[in-house]
Formats: sequence, C-alpha cells, structure tokens
Amino acid sequence: MVYRLQVVDGNAQDTLNKVGVYAFIVLNLIGGLGMVVMLIIAALSSKVKRLPTWYSFCVSWAMSTASYLLLFITAEQFTQTPIFYVCYVQASLIYAMPPTTTSTTLALLVQILLSFPDVTSDRPKKASLLASVMLIMIPYTIFLFLFVGVSAFHTMKPDSLQKSHVGTYCDSSDSAWLRVSFSLVAGISLLILIVQALLIKKLYQSMRVLKSNPQSTATTIRGIVFTLLGFVSMVLAIFFVLVDKNDLPFDIILSTFPVLALLVFGTQKDMFAWLLWKSTTPYKSEGRGSVFFGKDQIRV
Repeated sequence: MVYRLQVVDGNAQDTLNKVGVYAFIVLNLIGGLGMVVMLIIAALSSKVKRLPTWYSFCVSWAMSTASYLLLFITAEQFTQTPIFYVCYVQASLIYAMPPTTTSTTLALLVQILLSFPDVTSDRPKKASLLASVMLIMIPYTIFLFLFVGVSAFHTMKPDSLQKSHVGTYCDSSDSAWLRVSFSLVAGISLLILIVQALLIKKLYQSMRVLKSNPQSTATTIRGIVFTLLGFVSMVLAIFFVLVDKNDLPFDIILSTFPVLALLVFGTQKDMFAWLLWKSTTPYKSEGRGSVFFGKDQIRV
C-alpha cells in the first residue's frame, strides 16, 4: 500500500503558478546536470586537476539540485497528494542542503587560502592532510546532523509534512527548521566574507608577482565572484525567511545558485580539454607553472 499526504488545501493545485514551477525545475536541472558533467570531465581527463574541496563543492551542489527535484524525478511534482516517503526524504534534504553547500563553498575558499604561496618567496604551499580531511568532512557532518534531526522530527510528527503551497517541493509546516537552516547559512556566509577579505588581501600583496602571470589568480577570482553573488542572493533569501514569505521567488532564488556555480567553475579552459583529445594541437593548461599554486600544483 502506498501512503500519501493528506490534502490540506483542495484549491491549491488549481492556483499553482506552473510557469514558475517549471522555471524552478529547469534551473535545477541545468545546474545539477552541469555539475555532474563537470565532475565526469574532471574525473576522466588527465588535463583537468582540481583540489579535493572542489570535488566536494560540486558533489554538494549536485546533491542539492537532486533534493529539490525529488518530486519531479518521482513524477509527483503536480500530484496533489504526493507519496509520503518521497516527501519525508525531500523535506529532510531541503533543510540539510543549504548549510551543506554553503559549507563546501567555505571549505573551497579556505583550501585556496591555505594553498596561497608566501609572497616573499613565491614558494607554493599545500594544506596538511588533516586540514584537507576536515574541510571535506565538516560540511557533510553538518548535513548528517540536520538530515537526521529533521527526519526524527517528522517521524514523531508526520502530520507536519506538507507539499509547499507553491508546488515546488515538500517541506515542514513548522517554520522552525527553515529558520535553523538559514541561520546556519547566515553564520557560514559571514565566515565566507572573512575568508574572502583575507584572499583579497593576499591577492593585493601578490600583485607584483601576479602581473607576470595573470591567469594564476583566475580560480580565486572565480570563487570570490561566485560567493559574492551567492551571498547577495542568500541575503535576499534570508529576507524571505524572516518575513515568513517562503514563496516562489524564494525558491527561484535558491535554484539560481547551482547555475551560478556552473557558470563560474564550468567555463575554465581545461574543462574543454576533452574536445582537444584528438586535436593535433597540444593543449596547454592554464595552471601549468603557475606562481599562484606553484609549478604543477593541482588547481581548484
């Protein structure tokens, strides 16, 4: 027997903004599939080298888009009473993923900062194994705690599960979890701004060296641009939470984040290296011999 959610508002389905819902779906599909393609290219091409936190970053955003698309994937998007366990899993995911993706973004920037060379000697640095492991593990530890917490809450109070009144995904009728999730996002975003300030300071101090090799700063600048754009969007999203207006604009804002990440990190030249595998012209990596991370250092 398939258990389904009870109908809360029988007229809600008739008033859905289906164009907005489809926009939400398409943006998440673009961002999610794009992230998967980036991961496949990075894994298969010897020309593409990335830091471990970059892979974690991409995986988290792919997970995030899959979370928001769960109703669509299970063909329950426009069903008035979706399957209970689909909603049970999705509600836990959508509260756990925003702090997770924000954490993986922070981890990526921290590893860039730790890898920054000494500007007086131009000698490359490398984050310790312990630091690298911690930067990978902490975001998913946050994810696990939130996922288990929300799941336990909905196990005790299954009636709090609902399909969002705008029809995008399943969530909880108790807004406390939304506040917990985005309070964590706000705190992590503040740390991101601090790390960005330190990176900008490092870039300024390295200006003399970097003038001779401008491409060596490309990844850091991409990361800063993405997190600045993401932070502005997140401030808007937090505004919707604070005024209790979790409406379609809020969901559309969320769905632009993976697309922004894809545009920033998926347009690097070595991501197109697979197109040149059979080319007679050898491909030269941007990061080769970079004074930013040191010769042959893995790029983010």
